[in-house]
Amino acid sequence: MKTLFVILDTLRRDYLEPYGSDWVQTPNIARLAERSVVCDNHWVGSLPCMPARREFMTGRHNFLERGWGPLEPFDDVLPHLLRQADQPVFSHLITDHYHYFYLGGEGHNSSFSSWQFERGQESDFWISRVDLPALPETLNRQANRQQNALNRLAQREEHEFSGPRCVEHAVRWLDDNRDADNWFLQLELFDPHEPFYVVQKYLDLYDDRWDGPLYDWPNYGECEDSPEAIAHIRKCYAALLTMTDHWLGRLWDRFDALDLWRDTAVVLTTDHGSMLGEHQYWMKNAMPVYNEIARIPLIVHLPGSARAGARVSALTQTTDLMPTVLDWCGAPVPPHLHGRSLRPTLEADEAVHDAIIYGYFGMATNATDGRHTYFRNPLAPDTVVYAYTAMPTGFHGFLPREQLAQAEMGRFLGHTYNIPVYKIPQPGKVPLGYGAGDGAAYTSRHELFDLAADPRQERPLADPALERRFADLLRAHLARVDAPAEQLARLGL
Repeated sequence: MKTLFVILDTLRRDYLEPYGSDWVQTPNIARLAERSVVCDNHWVGSLPCMPARREFMTGRHNFLERGWGPLEPFDDVLPHLLRQADQPVFSHLITDHYHYFYLGGEGHNSSFSSWQFERGQESDFWISRVDLPALPETLNRQANRQQNALNRLAQREEHEFSGPRCVEHAVRWLDDNRDADNWFLQLELFDPHEPFYVVQKYLDLYDDRWDGPLYDWPNYGECEDSPEAIAHIRKCYAALLTMTDHWLGRLWDRFDALDLWRDTAVVLTTDHGSMLGEHQYWMKNAMPVYNEIARIPLIVHLPGSARAGARVSALTQTTDLMPTVLDWCGAPVPPHLHGRSLRPTLEADEAVHDAIIYGYFGMATNATDGRHTYFRNPLAPDTVVYAYTAMPTGFHGFLPREQLAQAEMGRFLGHTYNIPVYKIPQPGKVPLGYGAGDGAAYTSRHELFDLAADPRQERPLADPALERRFADLLRAHLARVDAPAEQLARLGL
């Protein structure tokens, strides 16, 4: 079995032609969709980047047990399991997602048979300057943006960008392995993640007339920009997406030349979307997990272009992709999966979920049945949650010493193969918009939306009976995945 797994970061489904966009140019993603099954009801699991990637590798929810972090010593990991198939599968990772190579991202690249890292995205400490050259003021306000400004100095021409370099490596890899079978190639592009830095010709496609200072990287959180600035950022995002799509076309051209469509599965998806001014928010992490973040694309080419052009309305989720690949490859299935193989869905439109849950560690827990979405917030804005880990790292560093000093160690979880873990108290929080700024005024408010009648989630429902059904659904799902007891308690379940 041959599989190409393409992950784009921060990919908005409503900006893609196969999902109805009429203004963003993504002809090569559309080209793939014409040969593929398009999933219309695909959702995130754990957020943001590294929690989602642990789900890609393990088929398990991350957000119920810890936040940003690496693979764990007790994880059953996709590339390891592929090597145990009856016909062992060779795996290769090509990525410019630099978080894999910093503390908090350990274990991913080294689980593959081989890997290639192209440097220079966002704040990757790549270009080294003791004395900073003159940098644009808007990129010189924070240390991480200073590094990004330096990285841009080495990425001016299109072929110099790290995303195109990743695609060129993938093309070479396919050529070098044209006669091989039983491989899994993961091509991971950080784009169109912010900053939305792109060569000018792609901005010109969108008639961008922004005449203000350099601005392609909004701050996370509340959006206080002018309509002109919001329109500019949306065009910057669209331009970067179109550039990324162009380079994917180089990959599809190689598939054509090598006749790989005949016997290769291709999966294209993302970790999450992003807010681009909707609900007056930028980016992710701080606000409720609206559909712009949570409902994501999934396009799956089956070997021989079987069921080309089919649309699937059944619920699917990030955690399902790992067991699907195991199923394709005849690899052993570990005992603690949360996801389910999507072969029945992709091949025969059969549902594998009645509902799914998703969220950020320590924030709201959300659910959907495909028709409604439900945001369930904590009882209090300062509820304590516990991170369970044998690898006490977080975003680019170790967890704070004062948190580690409060840790217990023991066998608290049922899926760690008797490996003890740290149980580390961490502060929970509620999303923006729920009055968490004043603890005394906070009341635990939940929101329920009808996606058919209100796809933009602008009119919360007042339906106590339906909310009770979703609370029961959440309780049942948390029990099914053996969530830590405090997760139910903090949500009033």
